[in-house]
Amino acid sequence: MTSGATPKKVAPRITSPLARGLPAGEDALRCLVLIALIAGFAFATRGATISGANIANVLLQSAITGIAACGQALVVLTAGLDLSVSGVVALSMMIGGSLITTAVSPFIALPAMVLVAGAFGFVNGFIVARFRLPALVVTLGSWQIGNGLAYQVTGKGFVDHIPLNIATIGQGQVFAIPIPVIVFFAIVALSYFLLHRTPFGAEVYAVGGNPKAAFISGVPVQRVRIMVFAIAGLLYGVGAVISMSSYLSATMAQTTGLELSTISAVAIGGVSLAGGKGTMLGVLFGTLIIGVVDNGLSVMGVGPAYQAIAKGAIIIVAVGLDSVRRSSRR
Repeated sequence: MTSGATPKKVAPRITSPLARGLPAGEDALRCLVLIALIAGFAFATRGATISGANIANVLLQSAITGIAACGQALVVLTAGLDLSVSGVVALSMMIGGSLITTAVSPFIALPAMVLVAGAFGFVNGFIVARFRLPALVVTLGSWQIGNGLAYQVTGKGFVDHIPLNIATIGQGQVFAIPIPVIVFFAIVALSYFLLHRTPFGAEVYAVGGNPKAAFISGVPVQRVRIMVFAIAGLLYGVGAVISMSSYLSATMAQTTGLELSTISAVAIGGVSLAGGKGTMLGVLFGTLIIGVVDNGLSVMGVGPAYQAIAKGAIIIVAVGLDSVRRSSRR
């Protein structure tokens, strides 16, 4: 008599970038590109871009984008795309700003901002996973909903007179290192550990690489998709806290273009928009490359229009290289 026990399903184990079809050398190449850009702009600006103050400025400008890009990367690795970033951040800031200006303790208002953003991300993920709708369409709609709710919360689309008692988060320093930069690198490290050193990370890659095969292997595909959106939302909330405390204001302008910036960082960082390939180290380099290019062009006096053209060209090249790489491995 044969046993009625069914074989145990085991999620695929993927433990290295090389095993995921992404040579570790690609991140080294991005590091070299970053160094070349820094050297090139330093030469073009006679060293203005490598002053201590300017380097700190680049890192500060990159912090919010980089934190949100870590969340965006998780979504993209599952073959999704999150366009709701600016709407989620705007709503989070308006709620937090409204609470904190009505004498609500920062110990309540700031965690509330993160939780609201996380809840928004969870709803996005639930709709995408449960109803199998395209993430692009769902998050495009939720971007508009987030912006609409942000206006509804305040009635004017901004909150001013943010109290100084939260300025330390966005403007403070620890051993001369700005706190937002410390938070940025800490989140990159935590995201790296989550993605590259835990079973959940292996499941993310499996879902992005081949969701049907992942499901057959026992990976909870729907749960993974919901979780990456929820984690992304939490990270957007952290970015909202840092943005509000840095500027001591909450305005819709602070969030403009954030979704494009995060997608740019992810694409330039080598995360495949088709899902299943990429590293958090690459996202770090992608974020810094964008920051260095934006800052270098600004220091050189290049106008916003040409900065946008340069950034768009870099994105097209990055996505094109990813497409060629995937085609060559078929």
